[in-house]
Amino acid sequence: MRKDRLGKILIVLSTLLLASLMLTAPVLAADIRTKDVIVIDEDVDDDLYLFAGSITVNGTVHGDLIATGGDIVVNGLVDGDLWAAGGSVHINGTVTDDVRFAGSDLILGPGGQIGDDLFAAGFGFGAGSGSVIASDVFVAGYQALFGGEIGGNAKVAVAGLEISGHIAGDVEAQVEKPDPEFEQYSFFMRMWSPYMPERIIAPGLAVMEDAQIDGDLTYTSPVTADIPDEAMGGVVVYQTPVPEEAEAAEIQVPEVPTGALTIAAIVTWFIGWIVGTLRNFLTLLAVGALLLWLVPAWLKEAARHWKEKPAHSLGWGVAVLVAFLVLVPLLFFVMIVLDIILGILTLGGLVGIITGVVMVLEAILVVGFWIISVYVTKVVFGYLIGWLILKRFASTWVDKAMGLIPLLIGLVIFVLVRSIPFLGAFVSLLVTIFGLGAMWLLAWVRIYKPKKAAST
Repeated sequence: MRKDRLGKILIVLSTLLLASLMLTAPVLAADIRTKDVIVIDEDVDDDLYLFAGSITVNGTVHGDLIATGGDIVVNGLVDGDLWAAGGSVHINGTVTDDVRFAGSDLILGPGGQIGDDLFAAGFGFGAGSGSVIASDVFVAGYQALFGGEIGGNAKVAVAGLEISGHIAGDVEAQVEKPDPEFEQYSFFMRMWSPYMPERIIAPGLAVMEDAQIDGDLTYTSPVTADIPDEAMGGVVVYQTPVPEEAEAAEIQVPEVPTGALTIAAIVTWFIGWIVGTLRNFLTLLAVGALLLWLVPAWLKEAARHWKEKPAHSLGWGVAVLVAFLVLVPLLFFVMIVLDIILGILTLGGLVGIITGVVMVLEAILVVGFWIISVYVTKVVFGYLIGWLILKRFASTWVDKAMGLIPLLIGLVIFVLVRSIPFLGAFVSLLVTIFGLGAMWLLAWVRIYKPKKAAST
């Protein structure tokens, strides 16, 4: 199964949902409650924020409900949006507007109603018979079970999809190929989390006999599925990641000389290798030429730190990498805490300013780190290798053409090594870590030491 693609979709949607949960929901004059176990039996005339291990809402919330916890149950009425992030979420009551969910399992019970759209990113989503979703449905994860009424369109990217209810609009689904070994590994899937669905379905698309799709069904899968004619009000469009023409071409393979196919495959691979390697070389060369033009002294000094202090470069490189992985989520967490505090203090006008400043800082940090780790570290390494070679065999060429000659030599060596399977990836990782350490040493010498000397 193409779990990587589904995993990426799930991660992206979960991140967007959780970010939207904290960034777009107003905290000014909101009702915020935190406890191990929260039970809401009364009516709440405000937006309600709940953070607990177990959450049960039996009353009426006249506003948005934002809930984060292990188990979340909504039996009452939410007269607004529901934003839920948790292990297991059950909606047995009514949500008059949108539902946005990120977590393990979301269940819409037989009496559950959603007045507008549903966005769900998690392991599973299940809508029981008798449930109602008034508008569109968007689901990404492992499985989705549509057993109730959907008044709009449904867009799904899952491994397994089962439709047994009524969908008034179109269905667009991306599913996986049925797996004969599903029964063997489904037992272990329940051990991944205590919040797994009660029923885990096999990969693939299943449209039951009692299902009804008024619009068109467009599904993408490695294999076709059996779609009952009586279940369809529109047309069925089947798409496959592997074009049917390619499968037909494989049938003709025995009629073509094997040697010709082998040569063609080798030539195709070799051309692709040359194009990819050349593209990487030209990209790094452009970045290196720009650095030699703008900050040549910094580039050469970073290479010198790398050469003279390799152990320091390695240690600081690991430290910088770890610090970045900690700092990015930490800044986001600090922003959330500050926004909530400002809302409690009725200083909601500052929430937008704080959020904007932190998000700009996050963007600068991520983009800057990406440029340095992906490009600058390789340029510094290439210059260092070329400088070492020329210094030994042709020292008079080191400083010619602004230092482009050692850069050219070093980058050629690096991209050739980088193109070697497995070894190239390992070397690139080492270069990134050492390079990050060398850049840190450069910043230390260029920024911190002058300030320290000036203060003394």
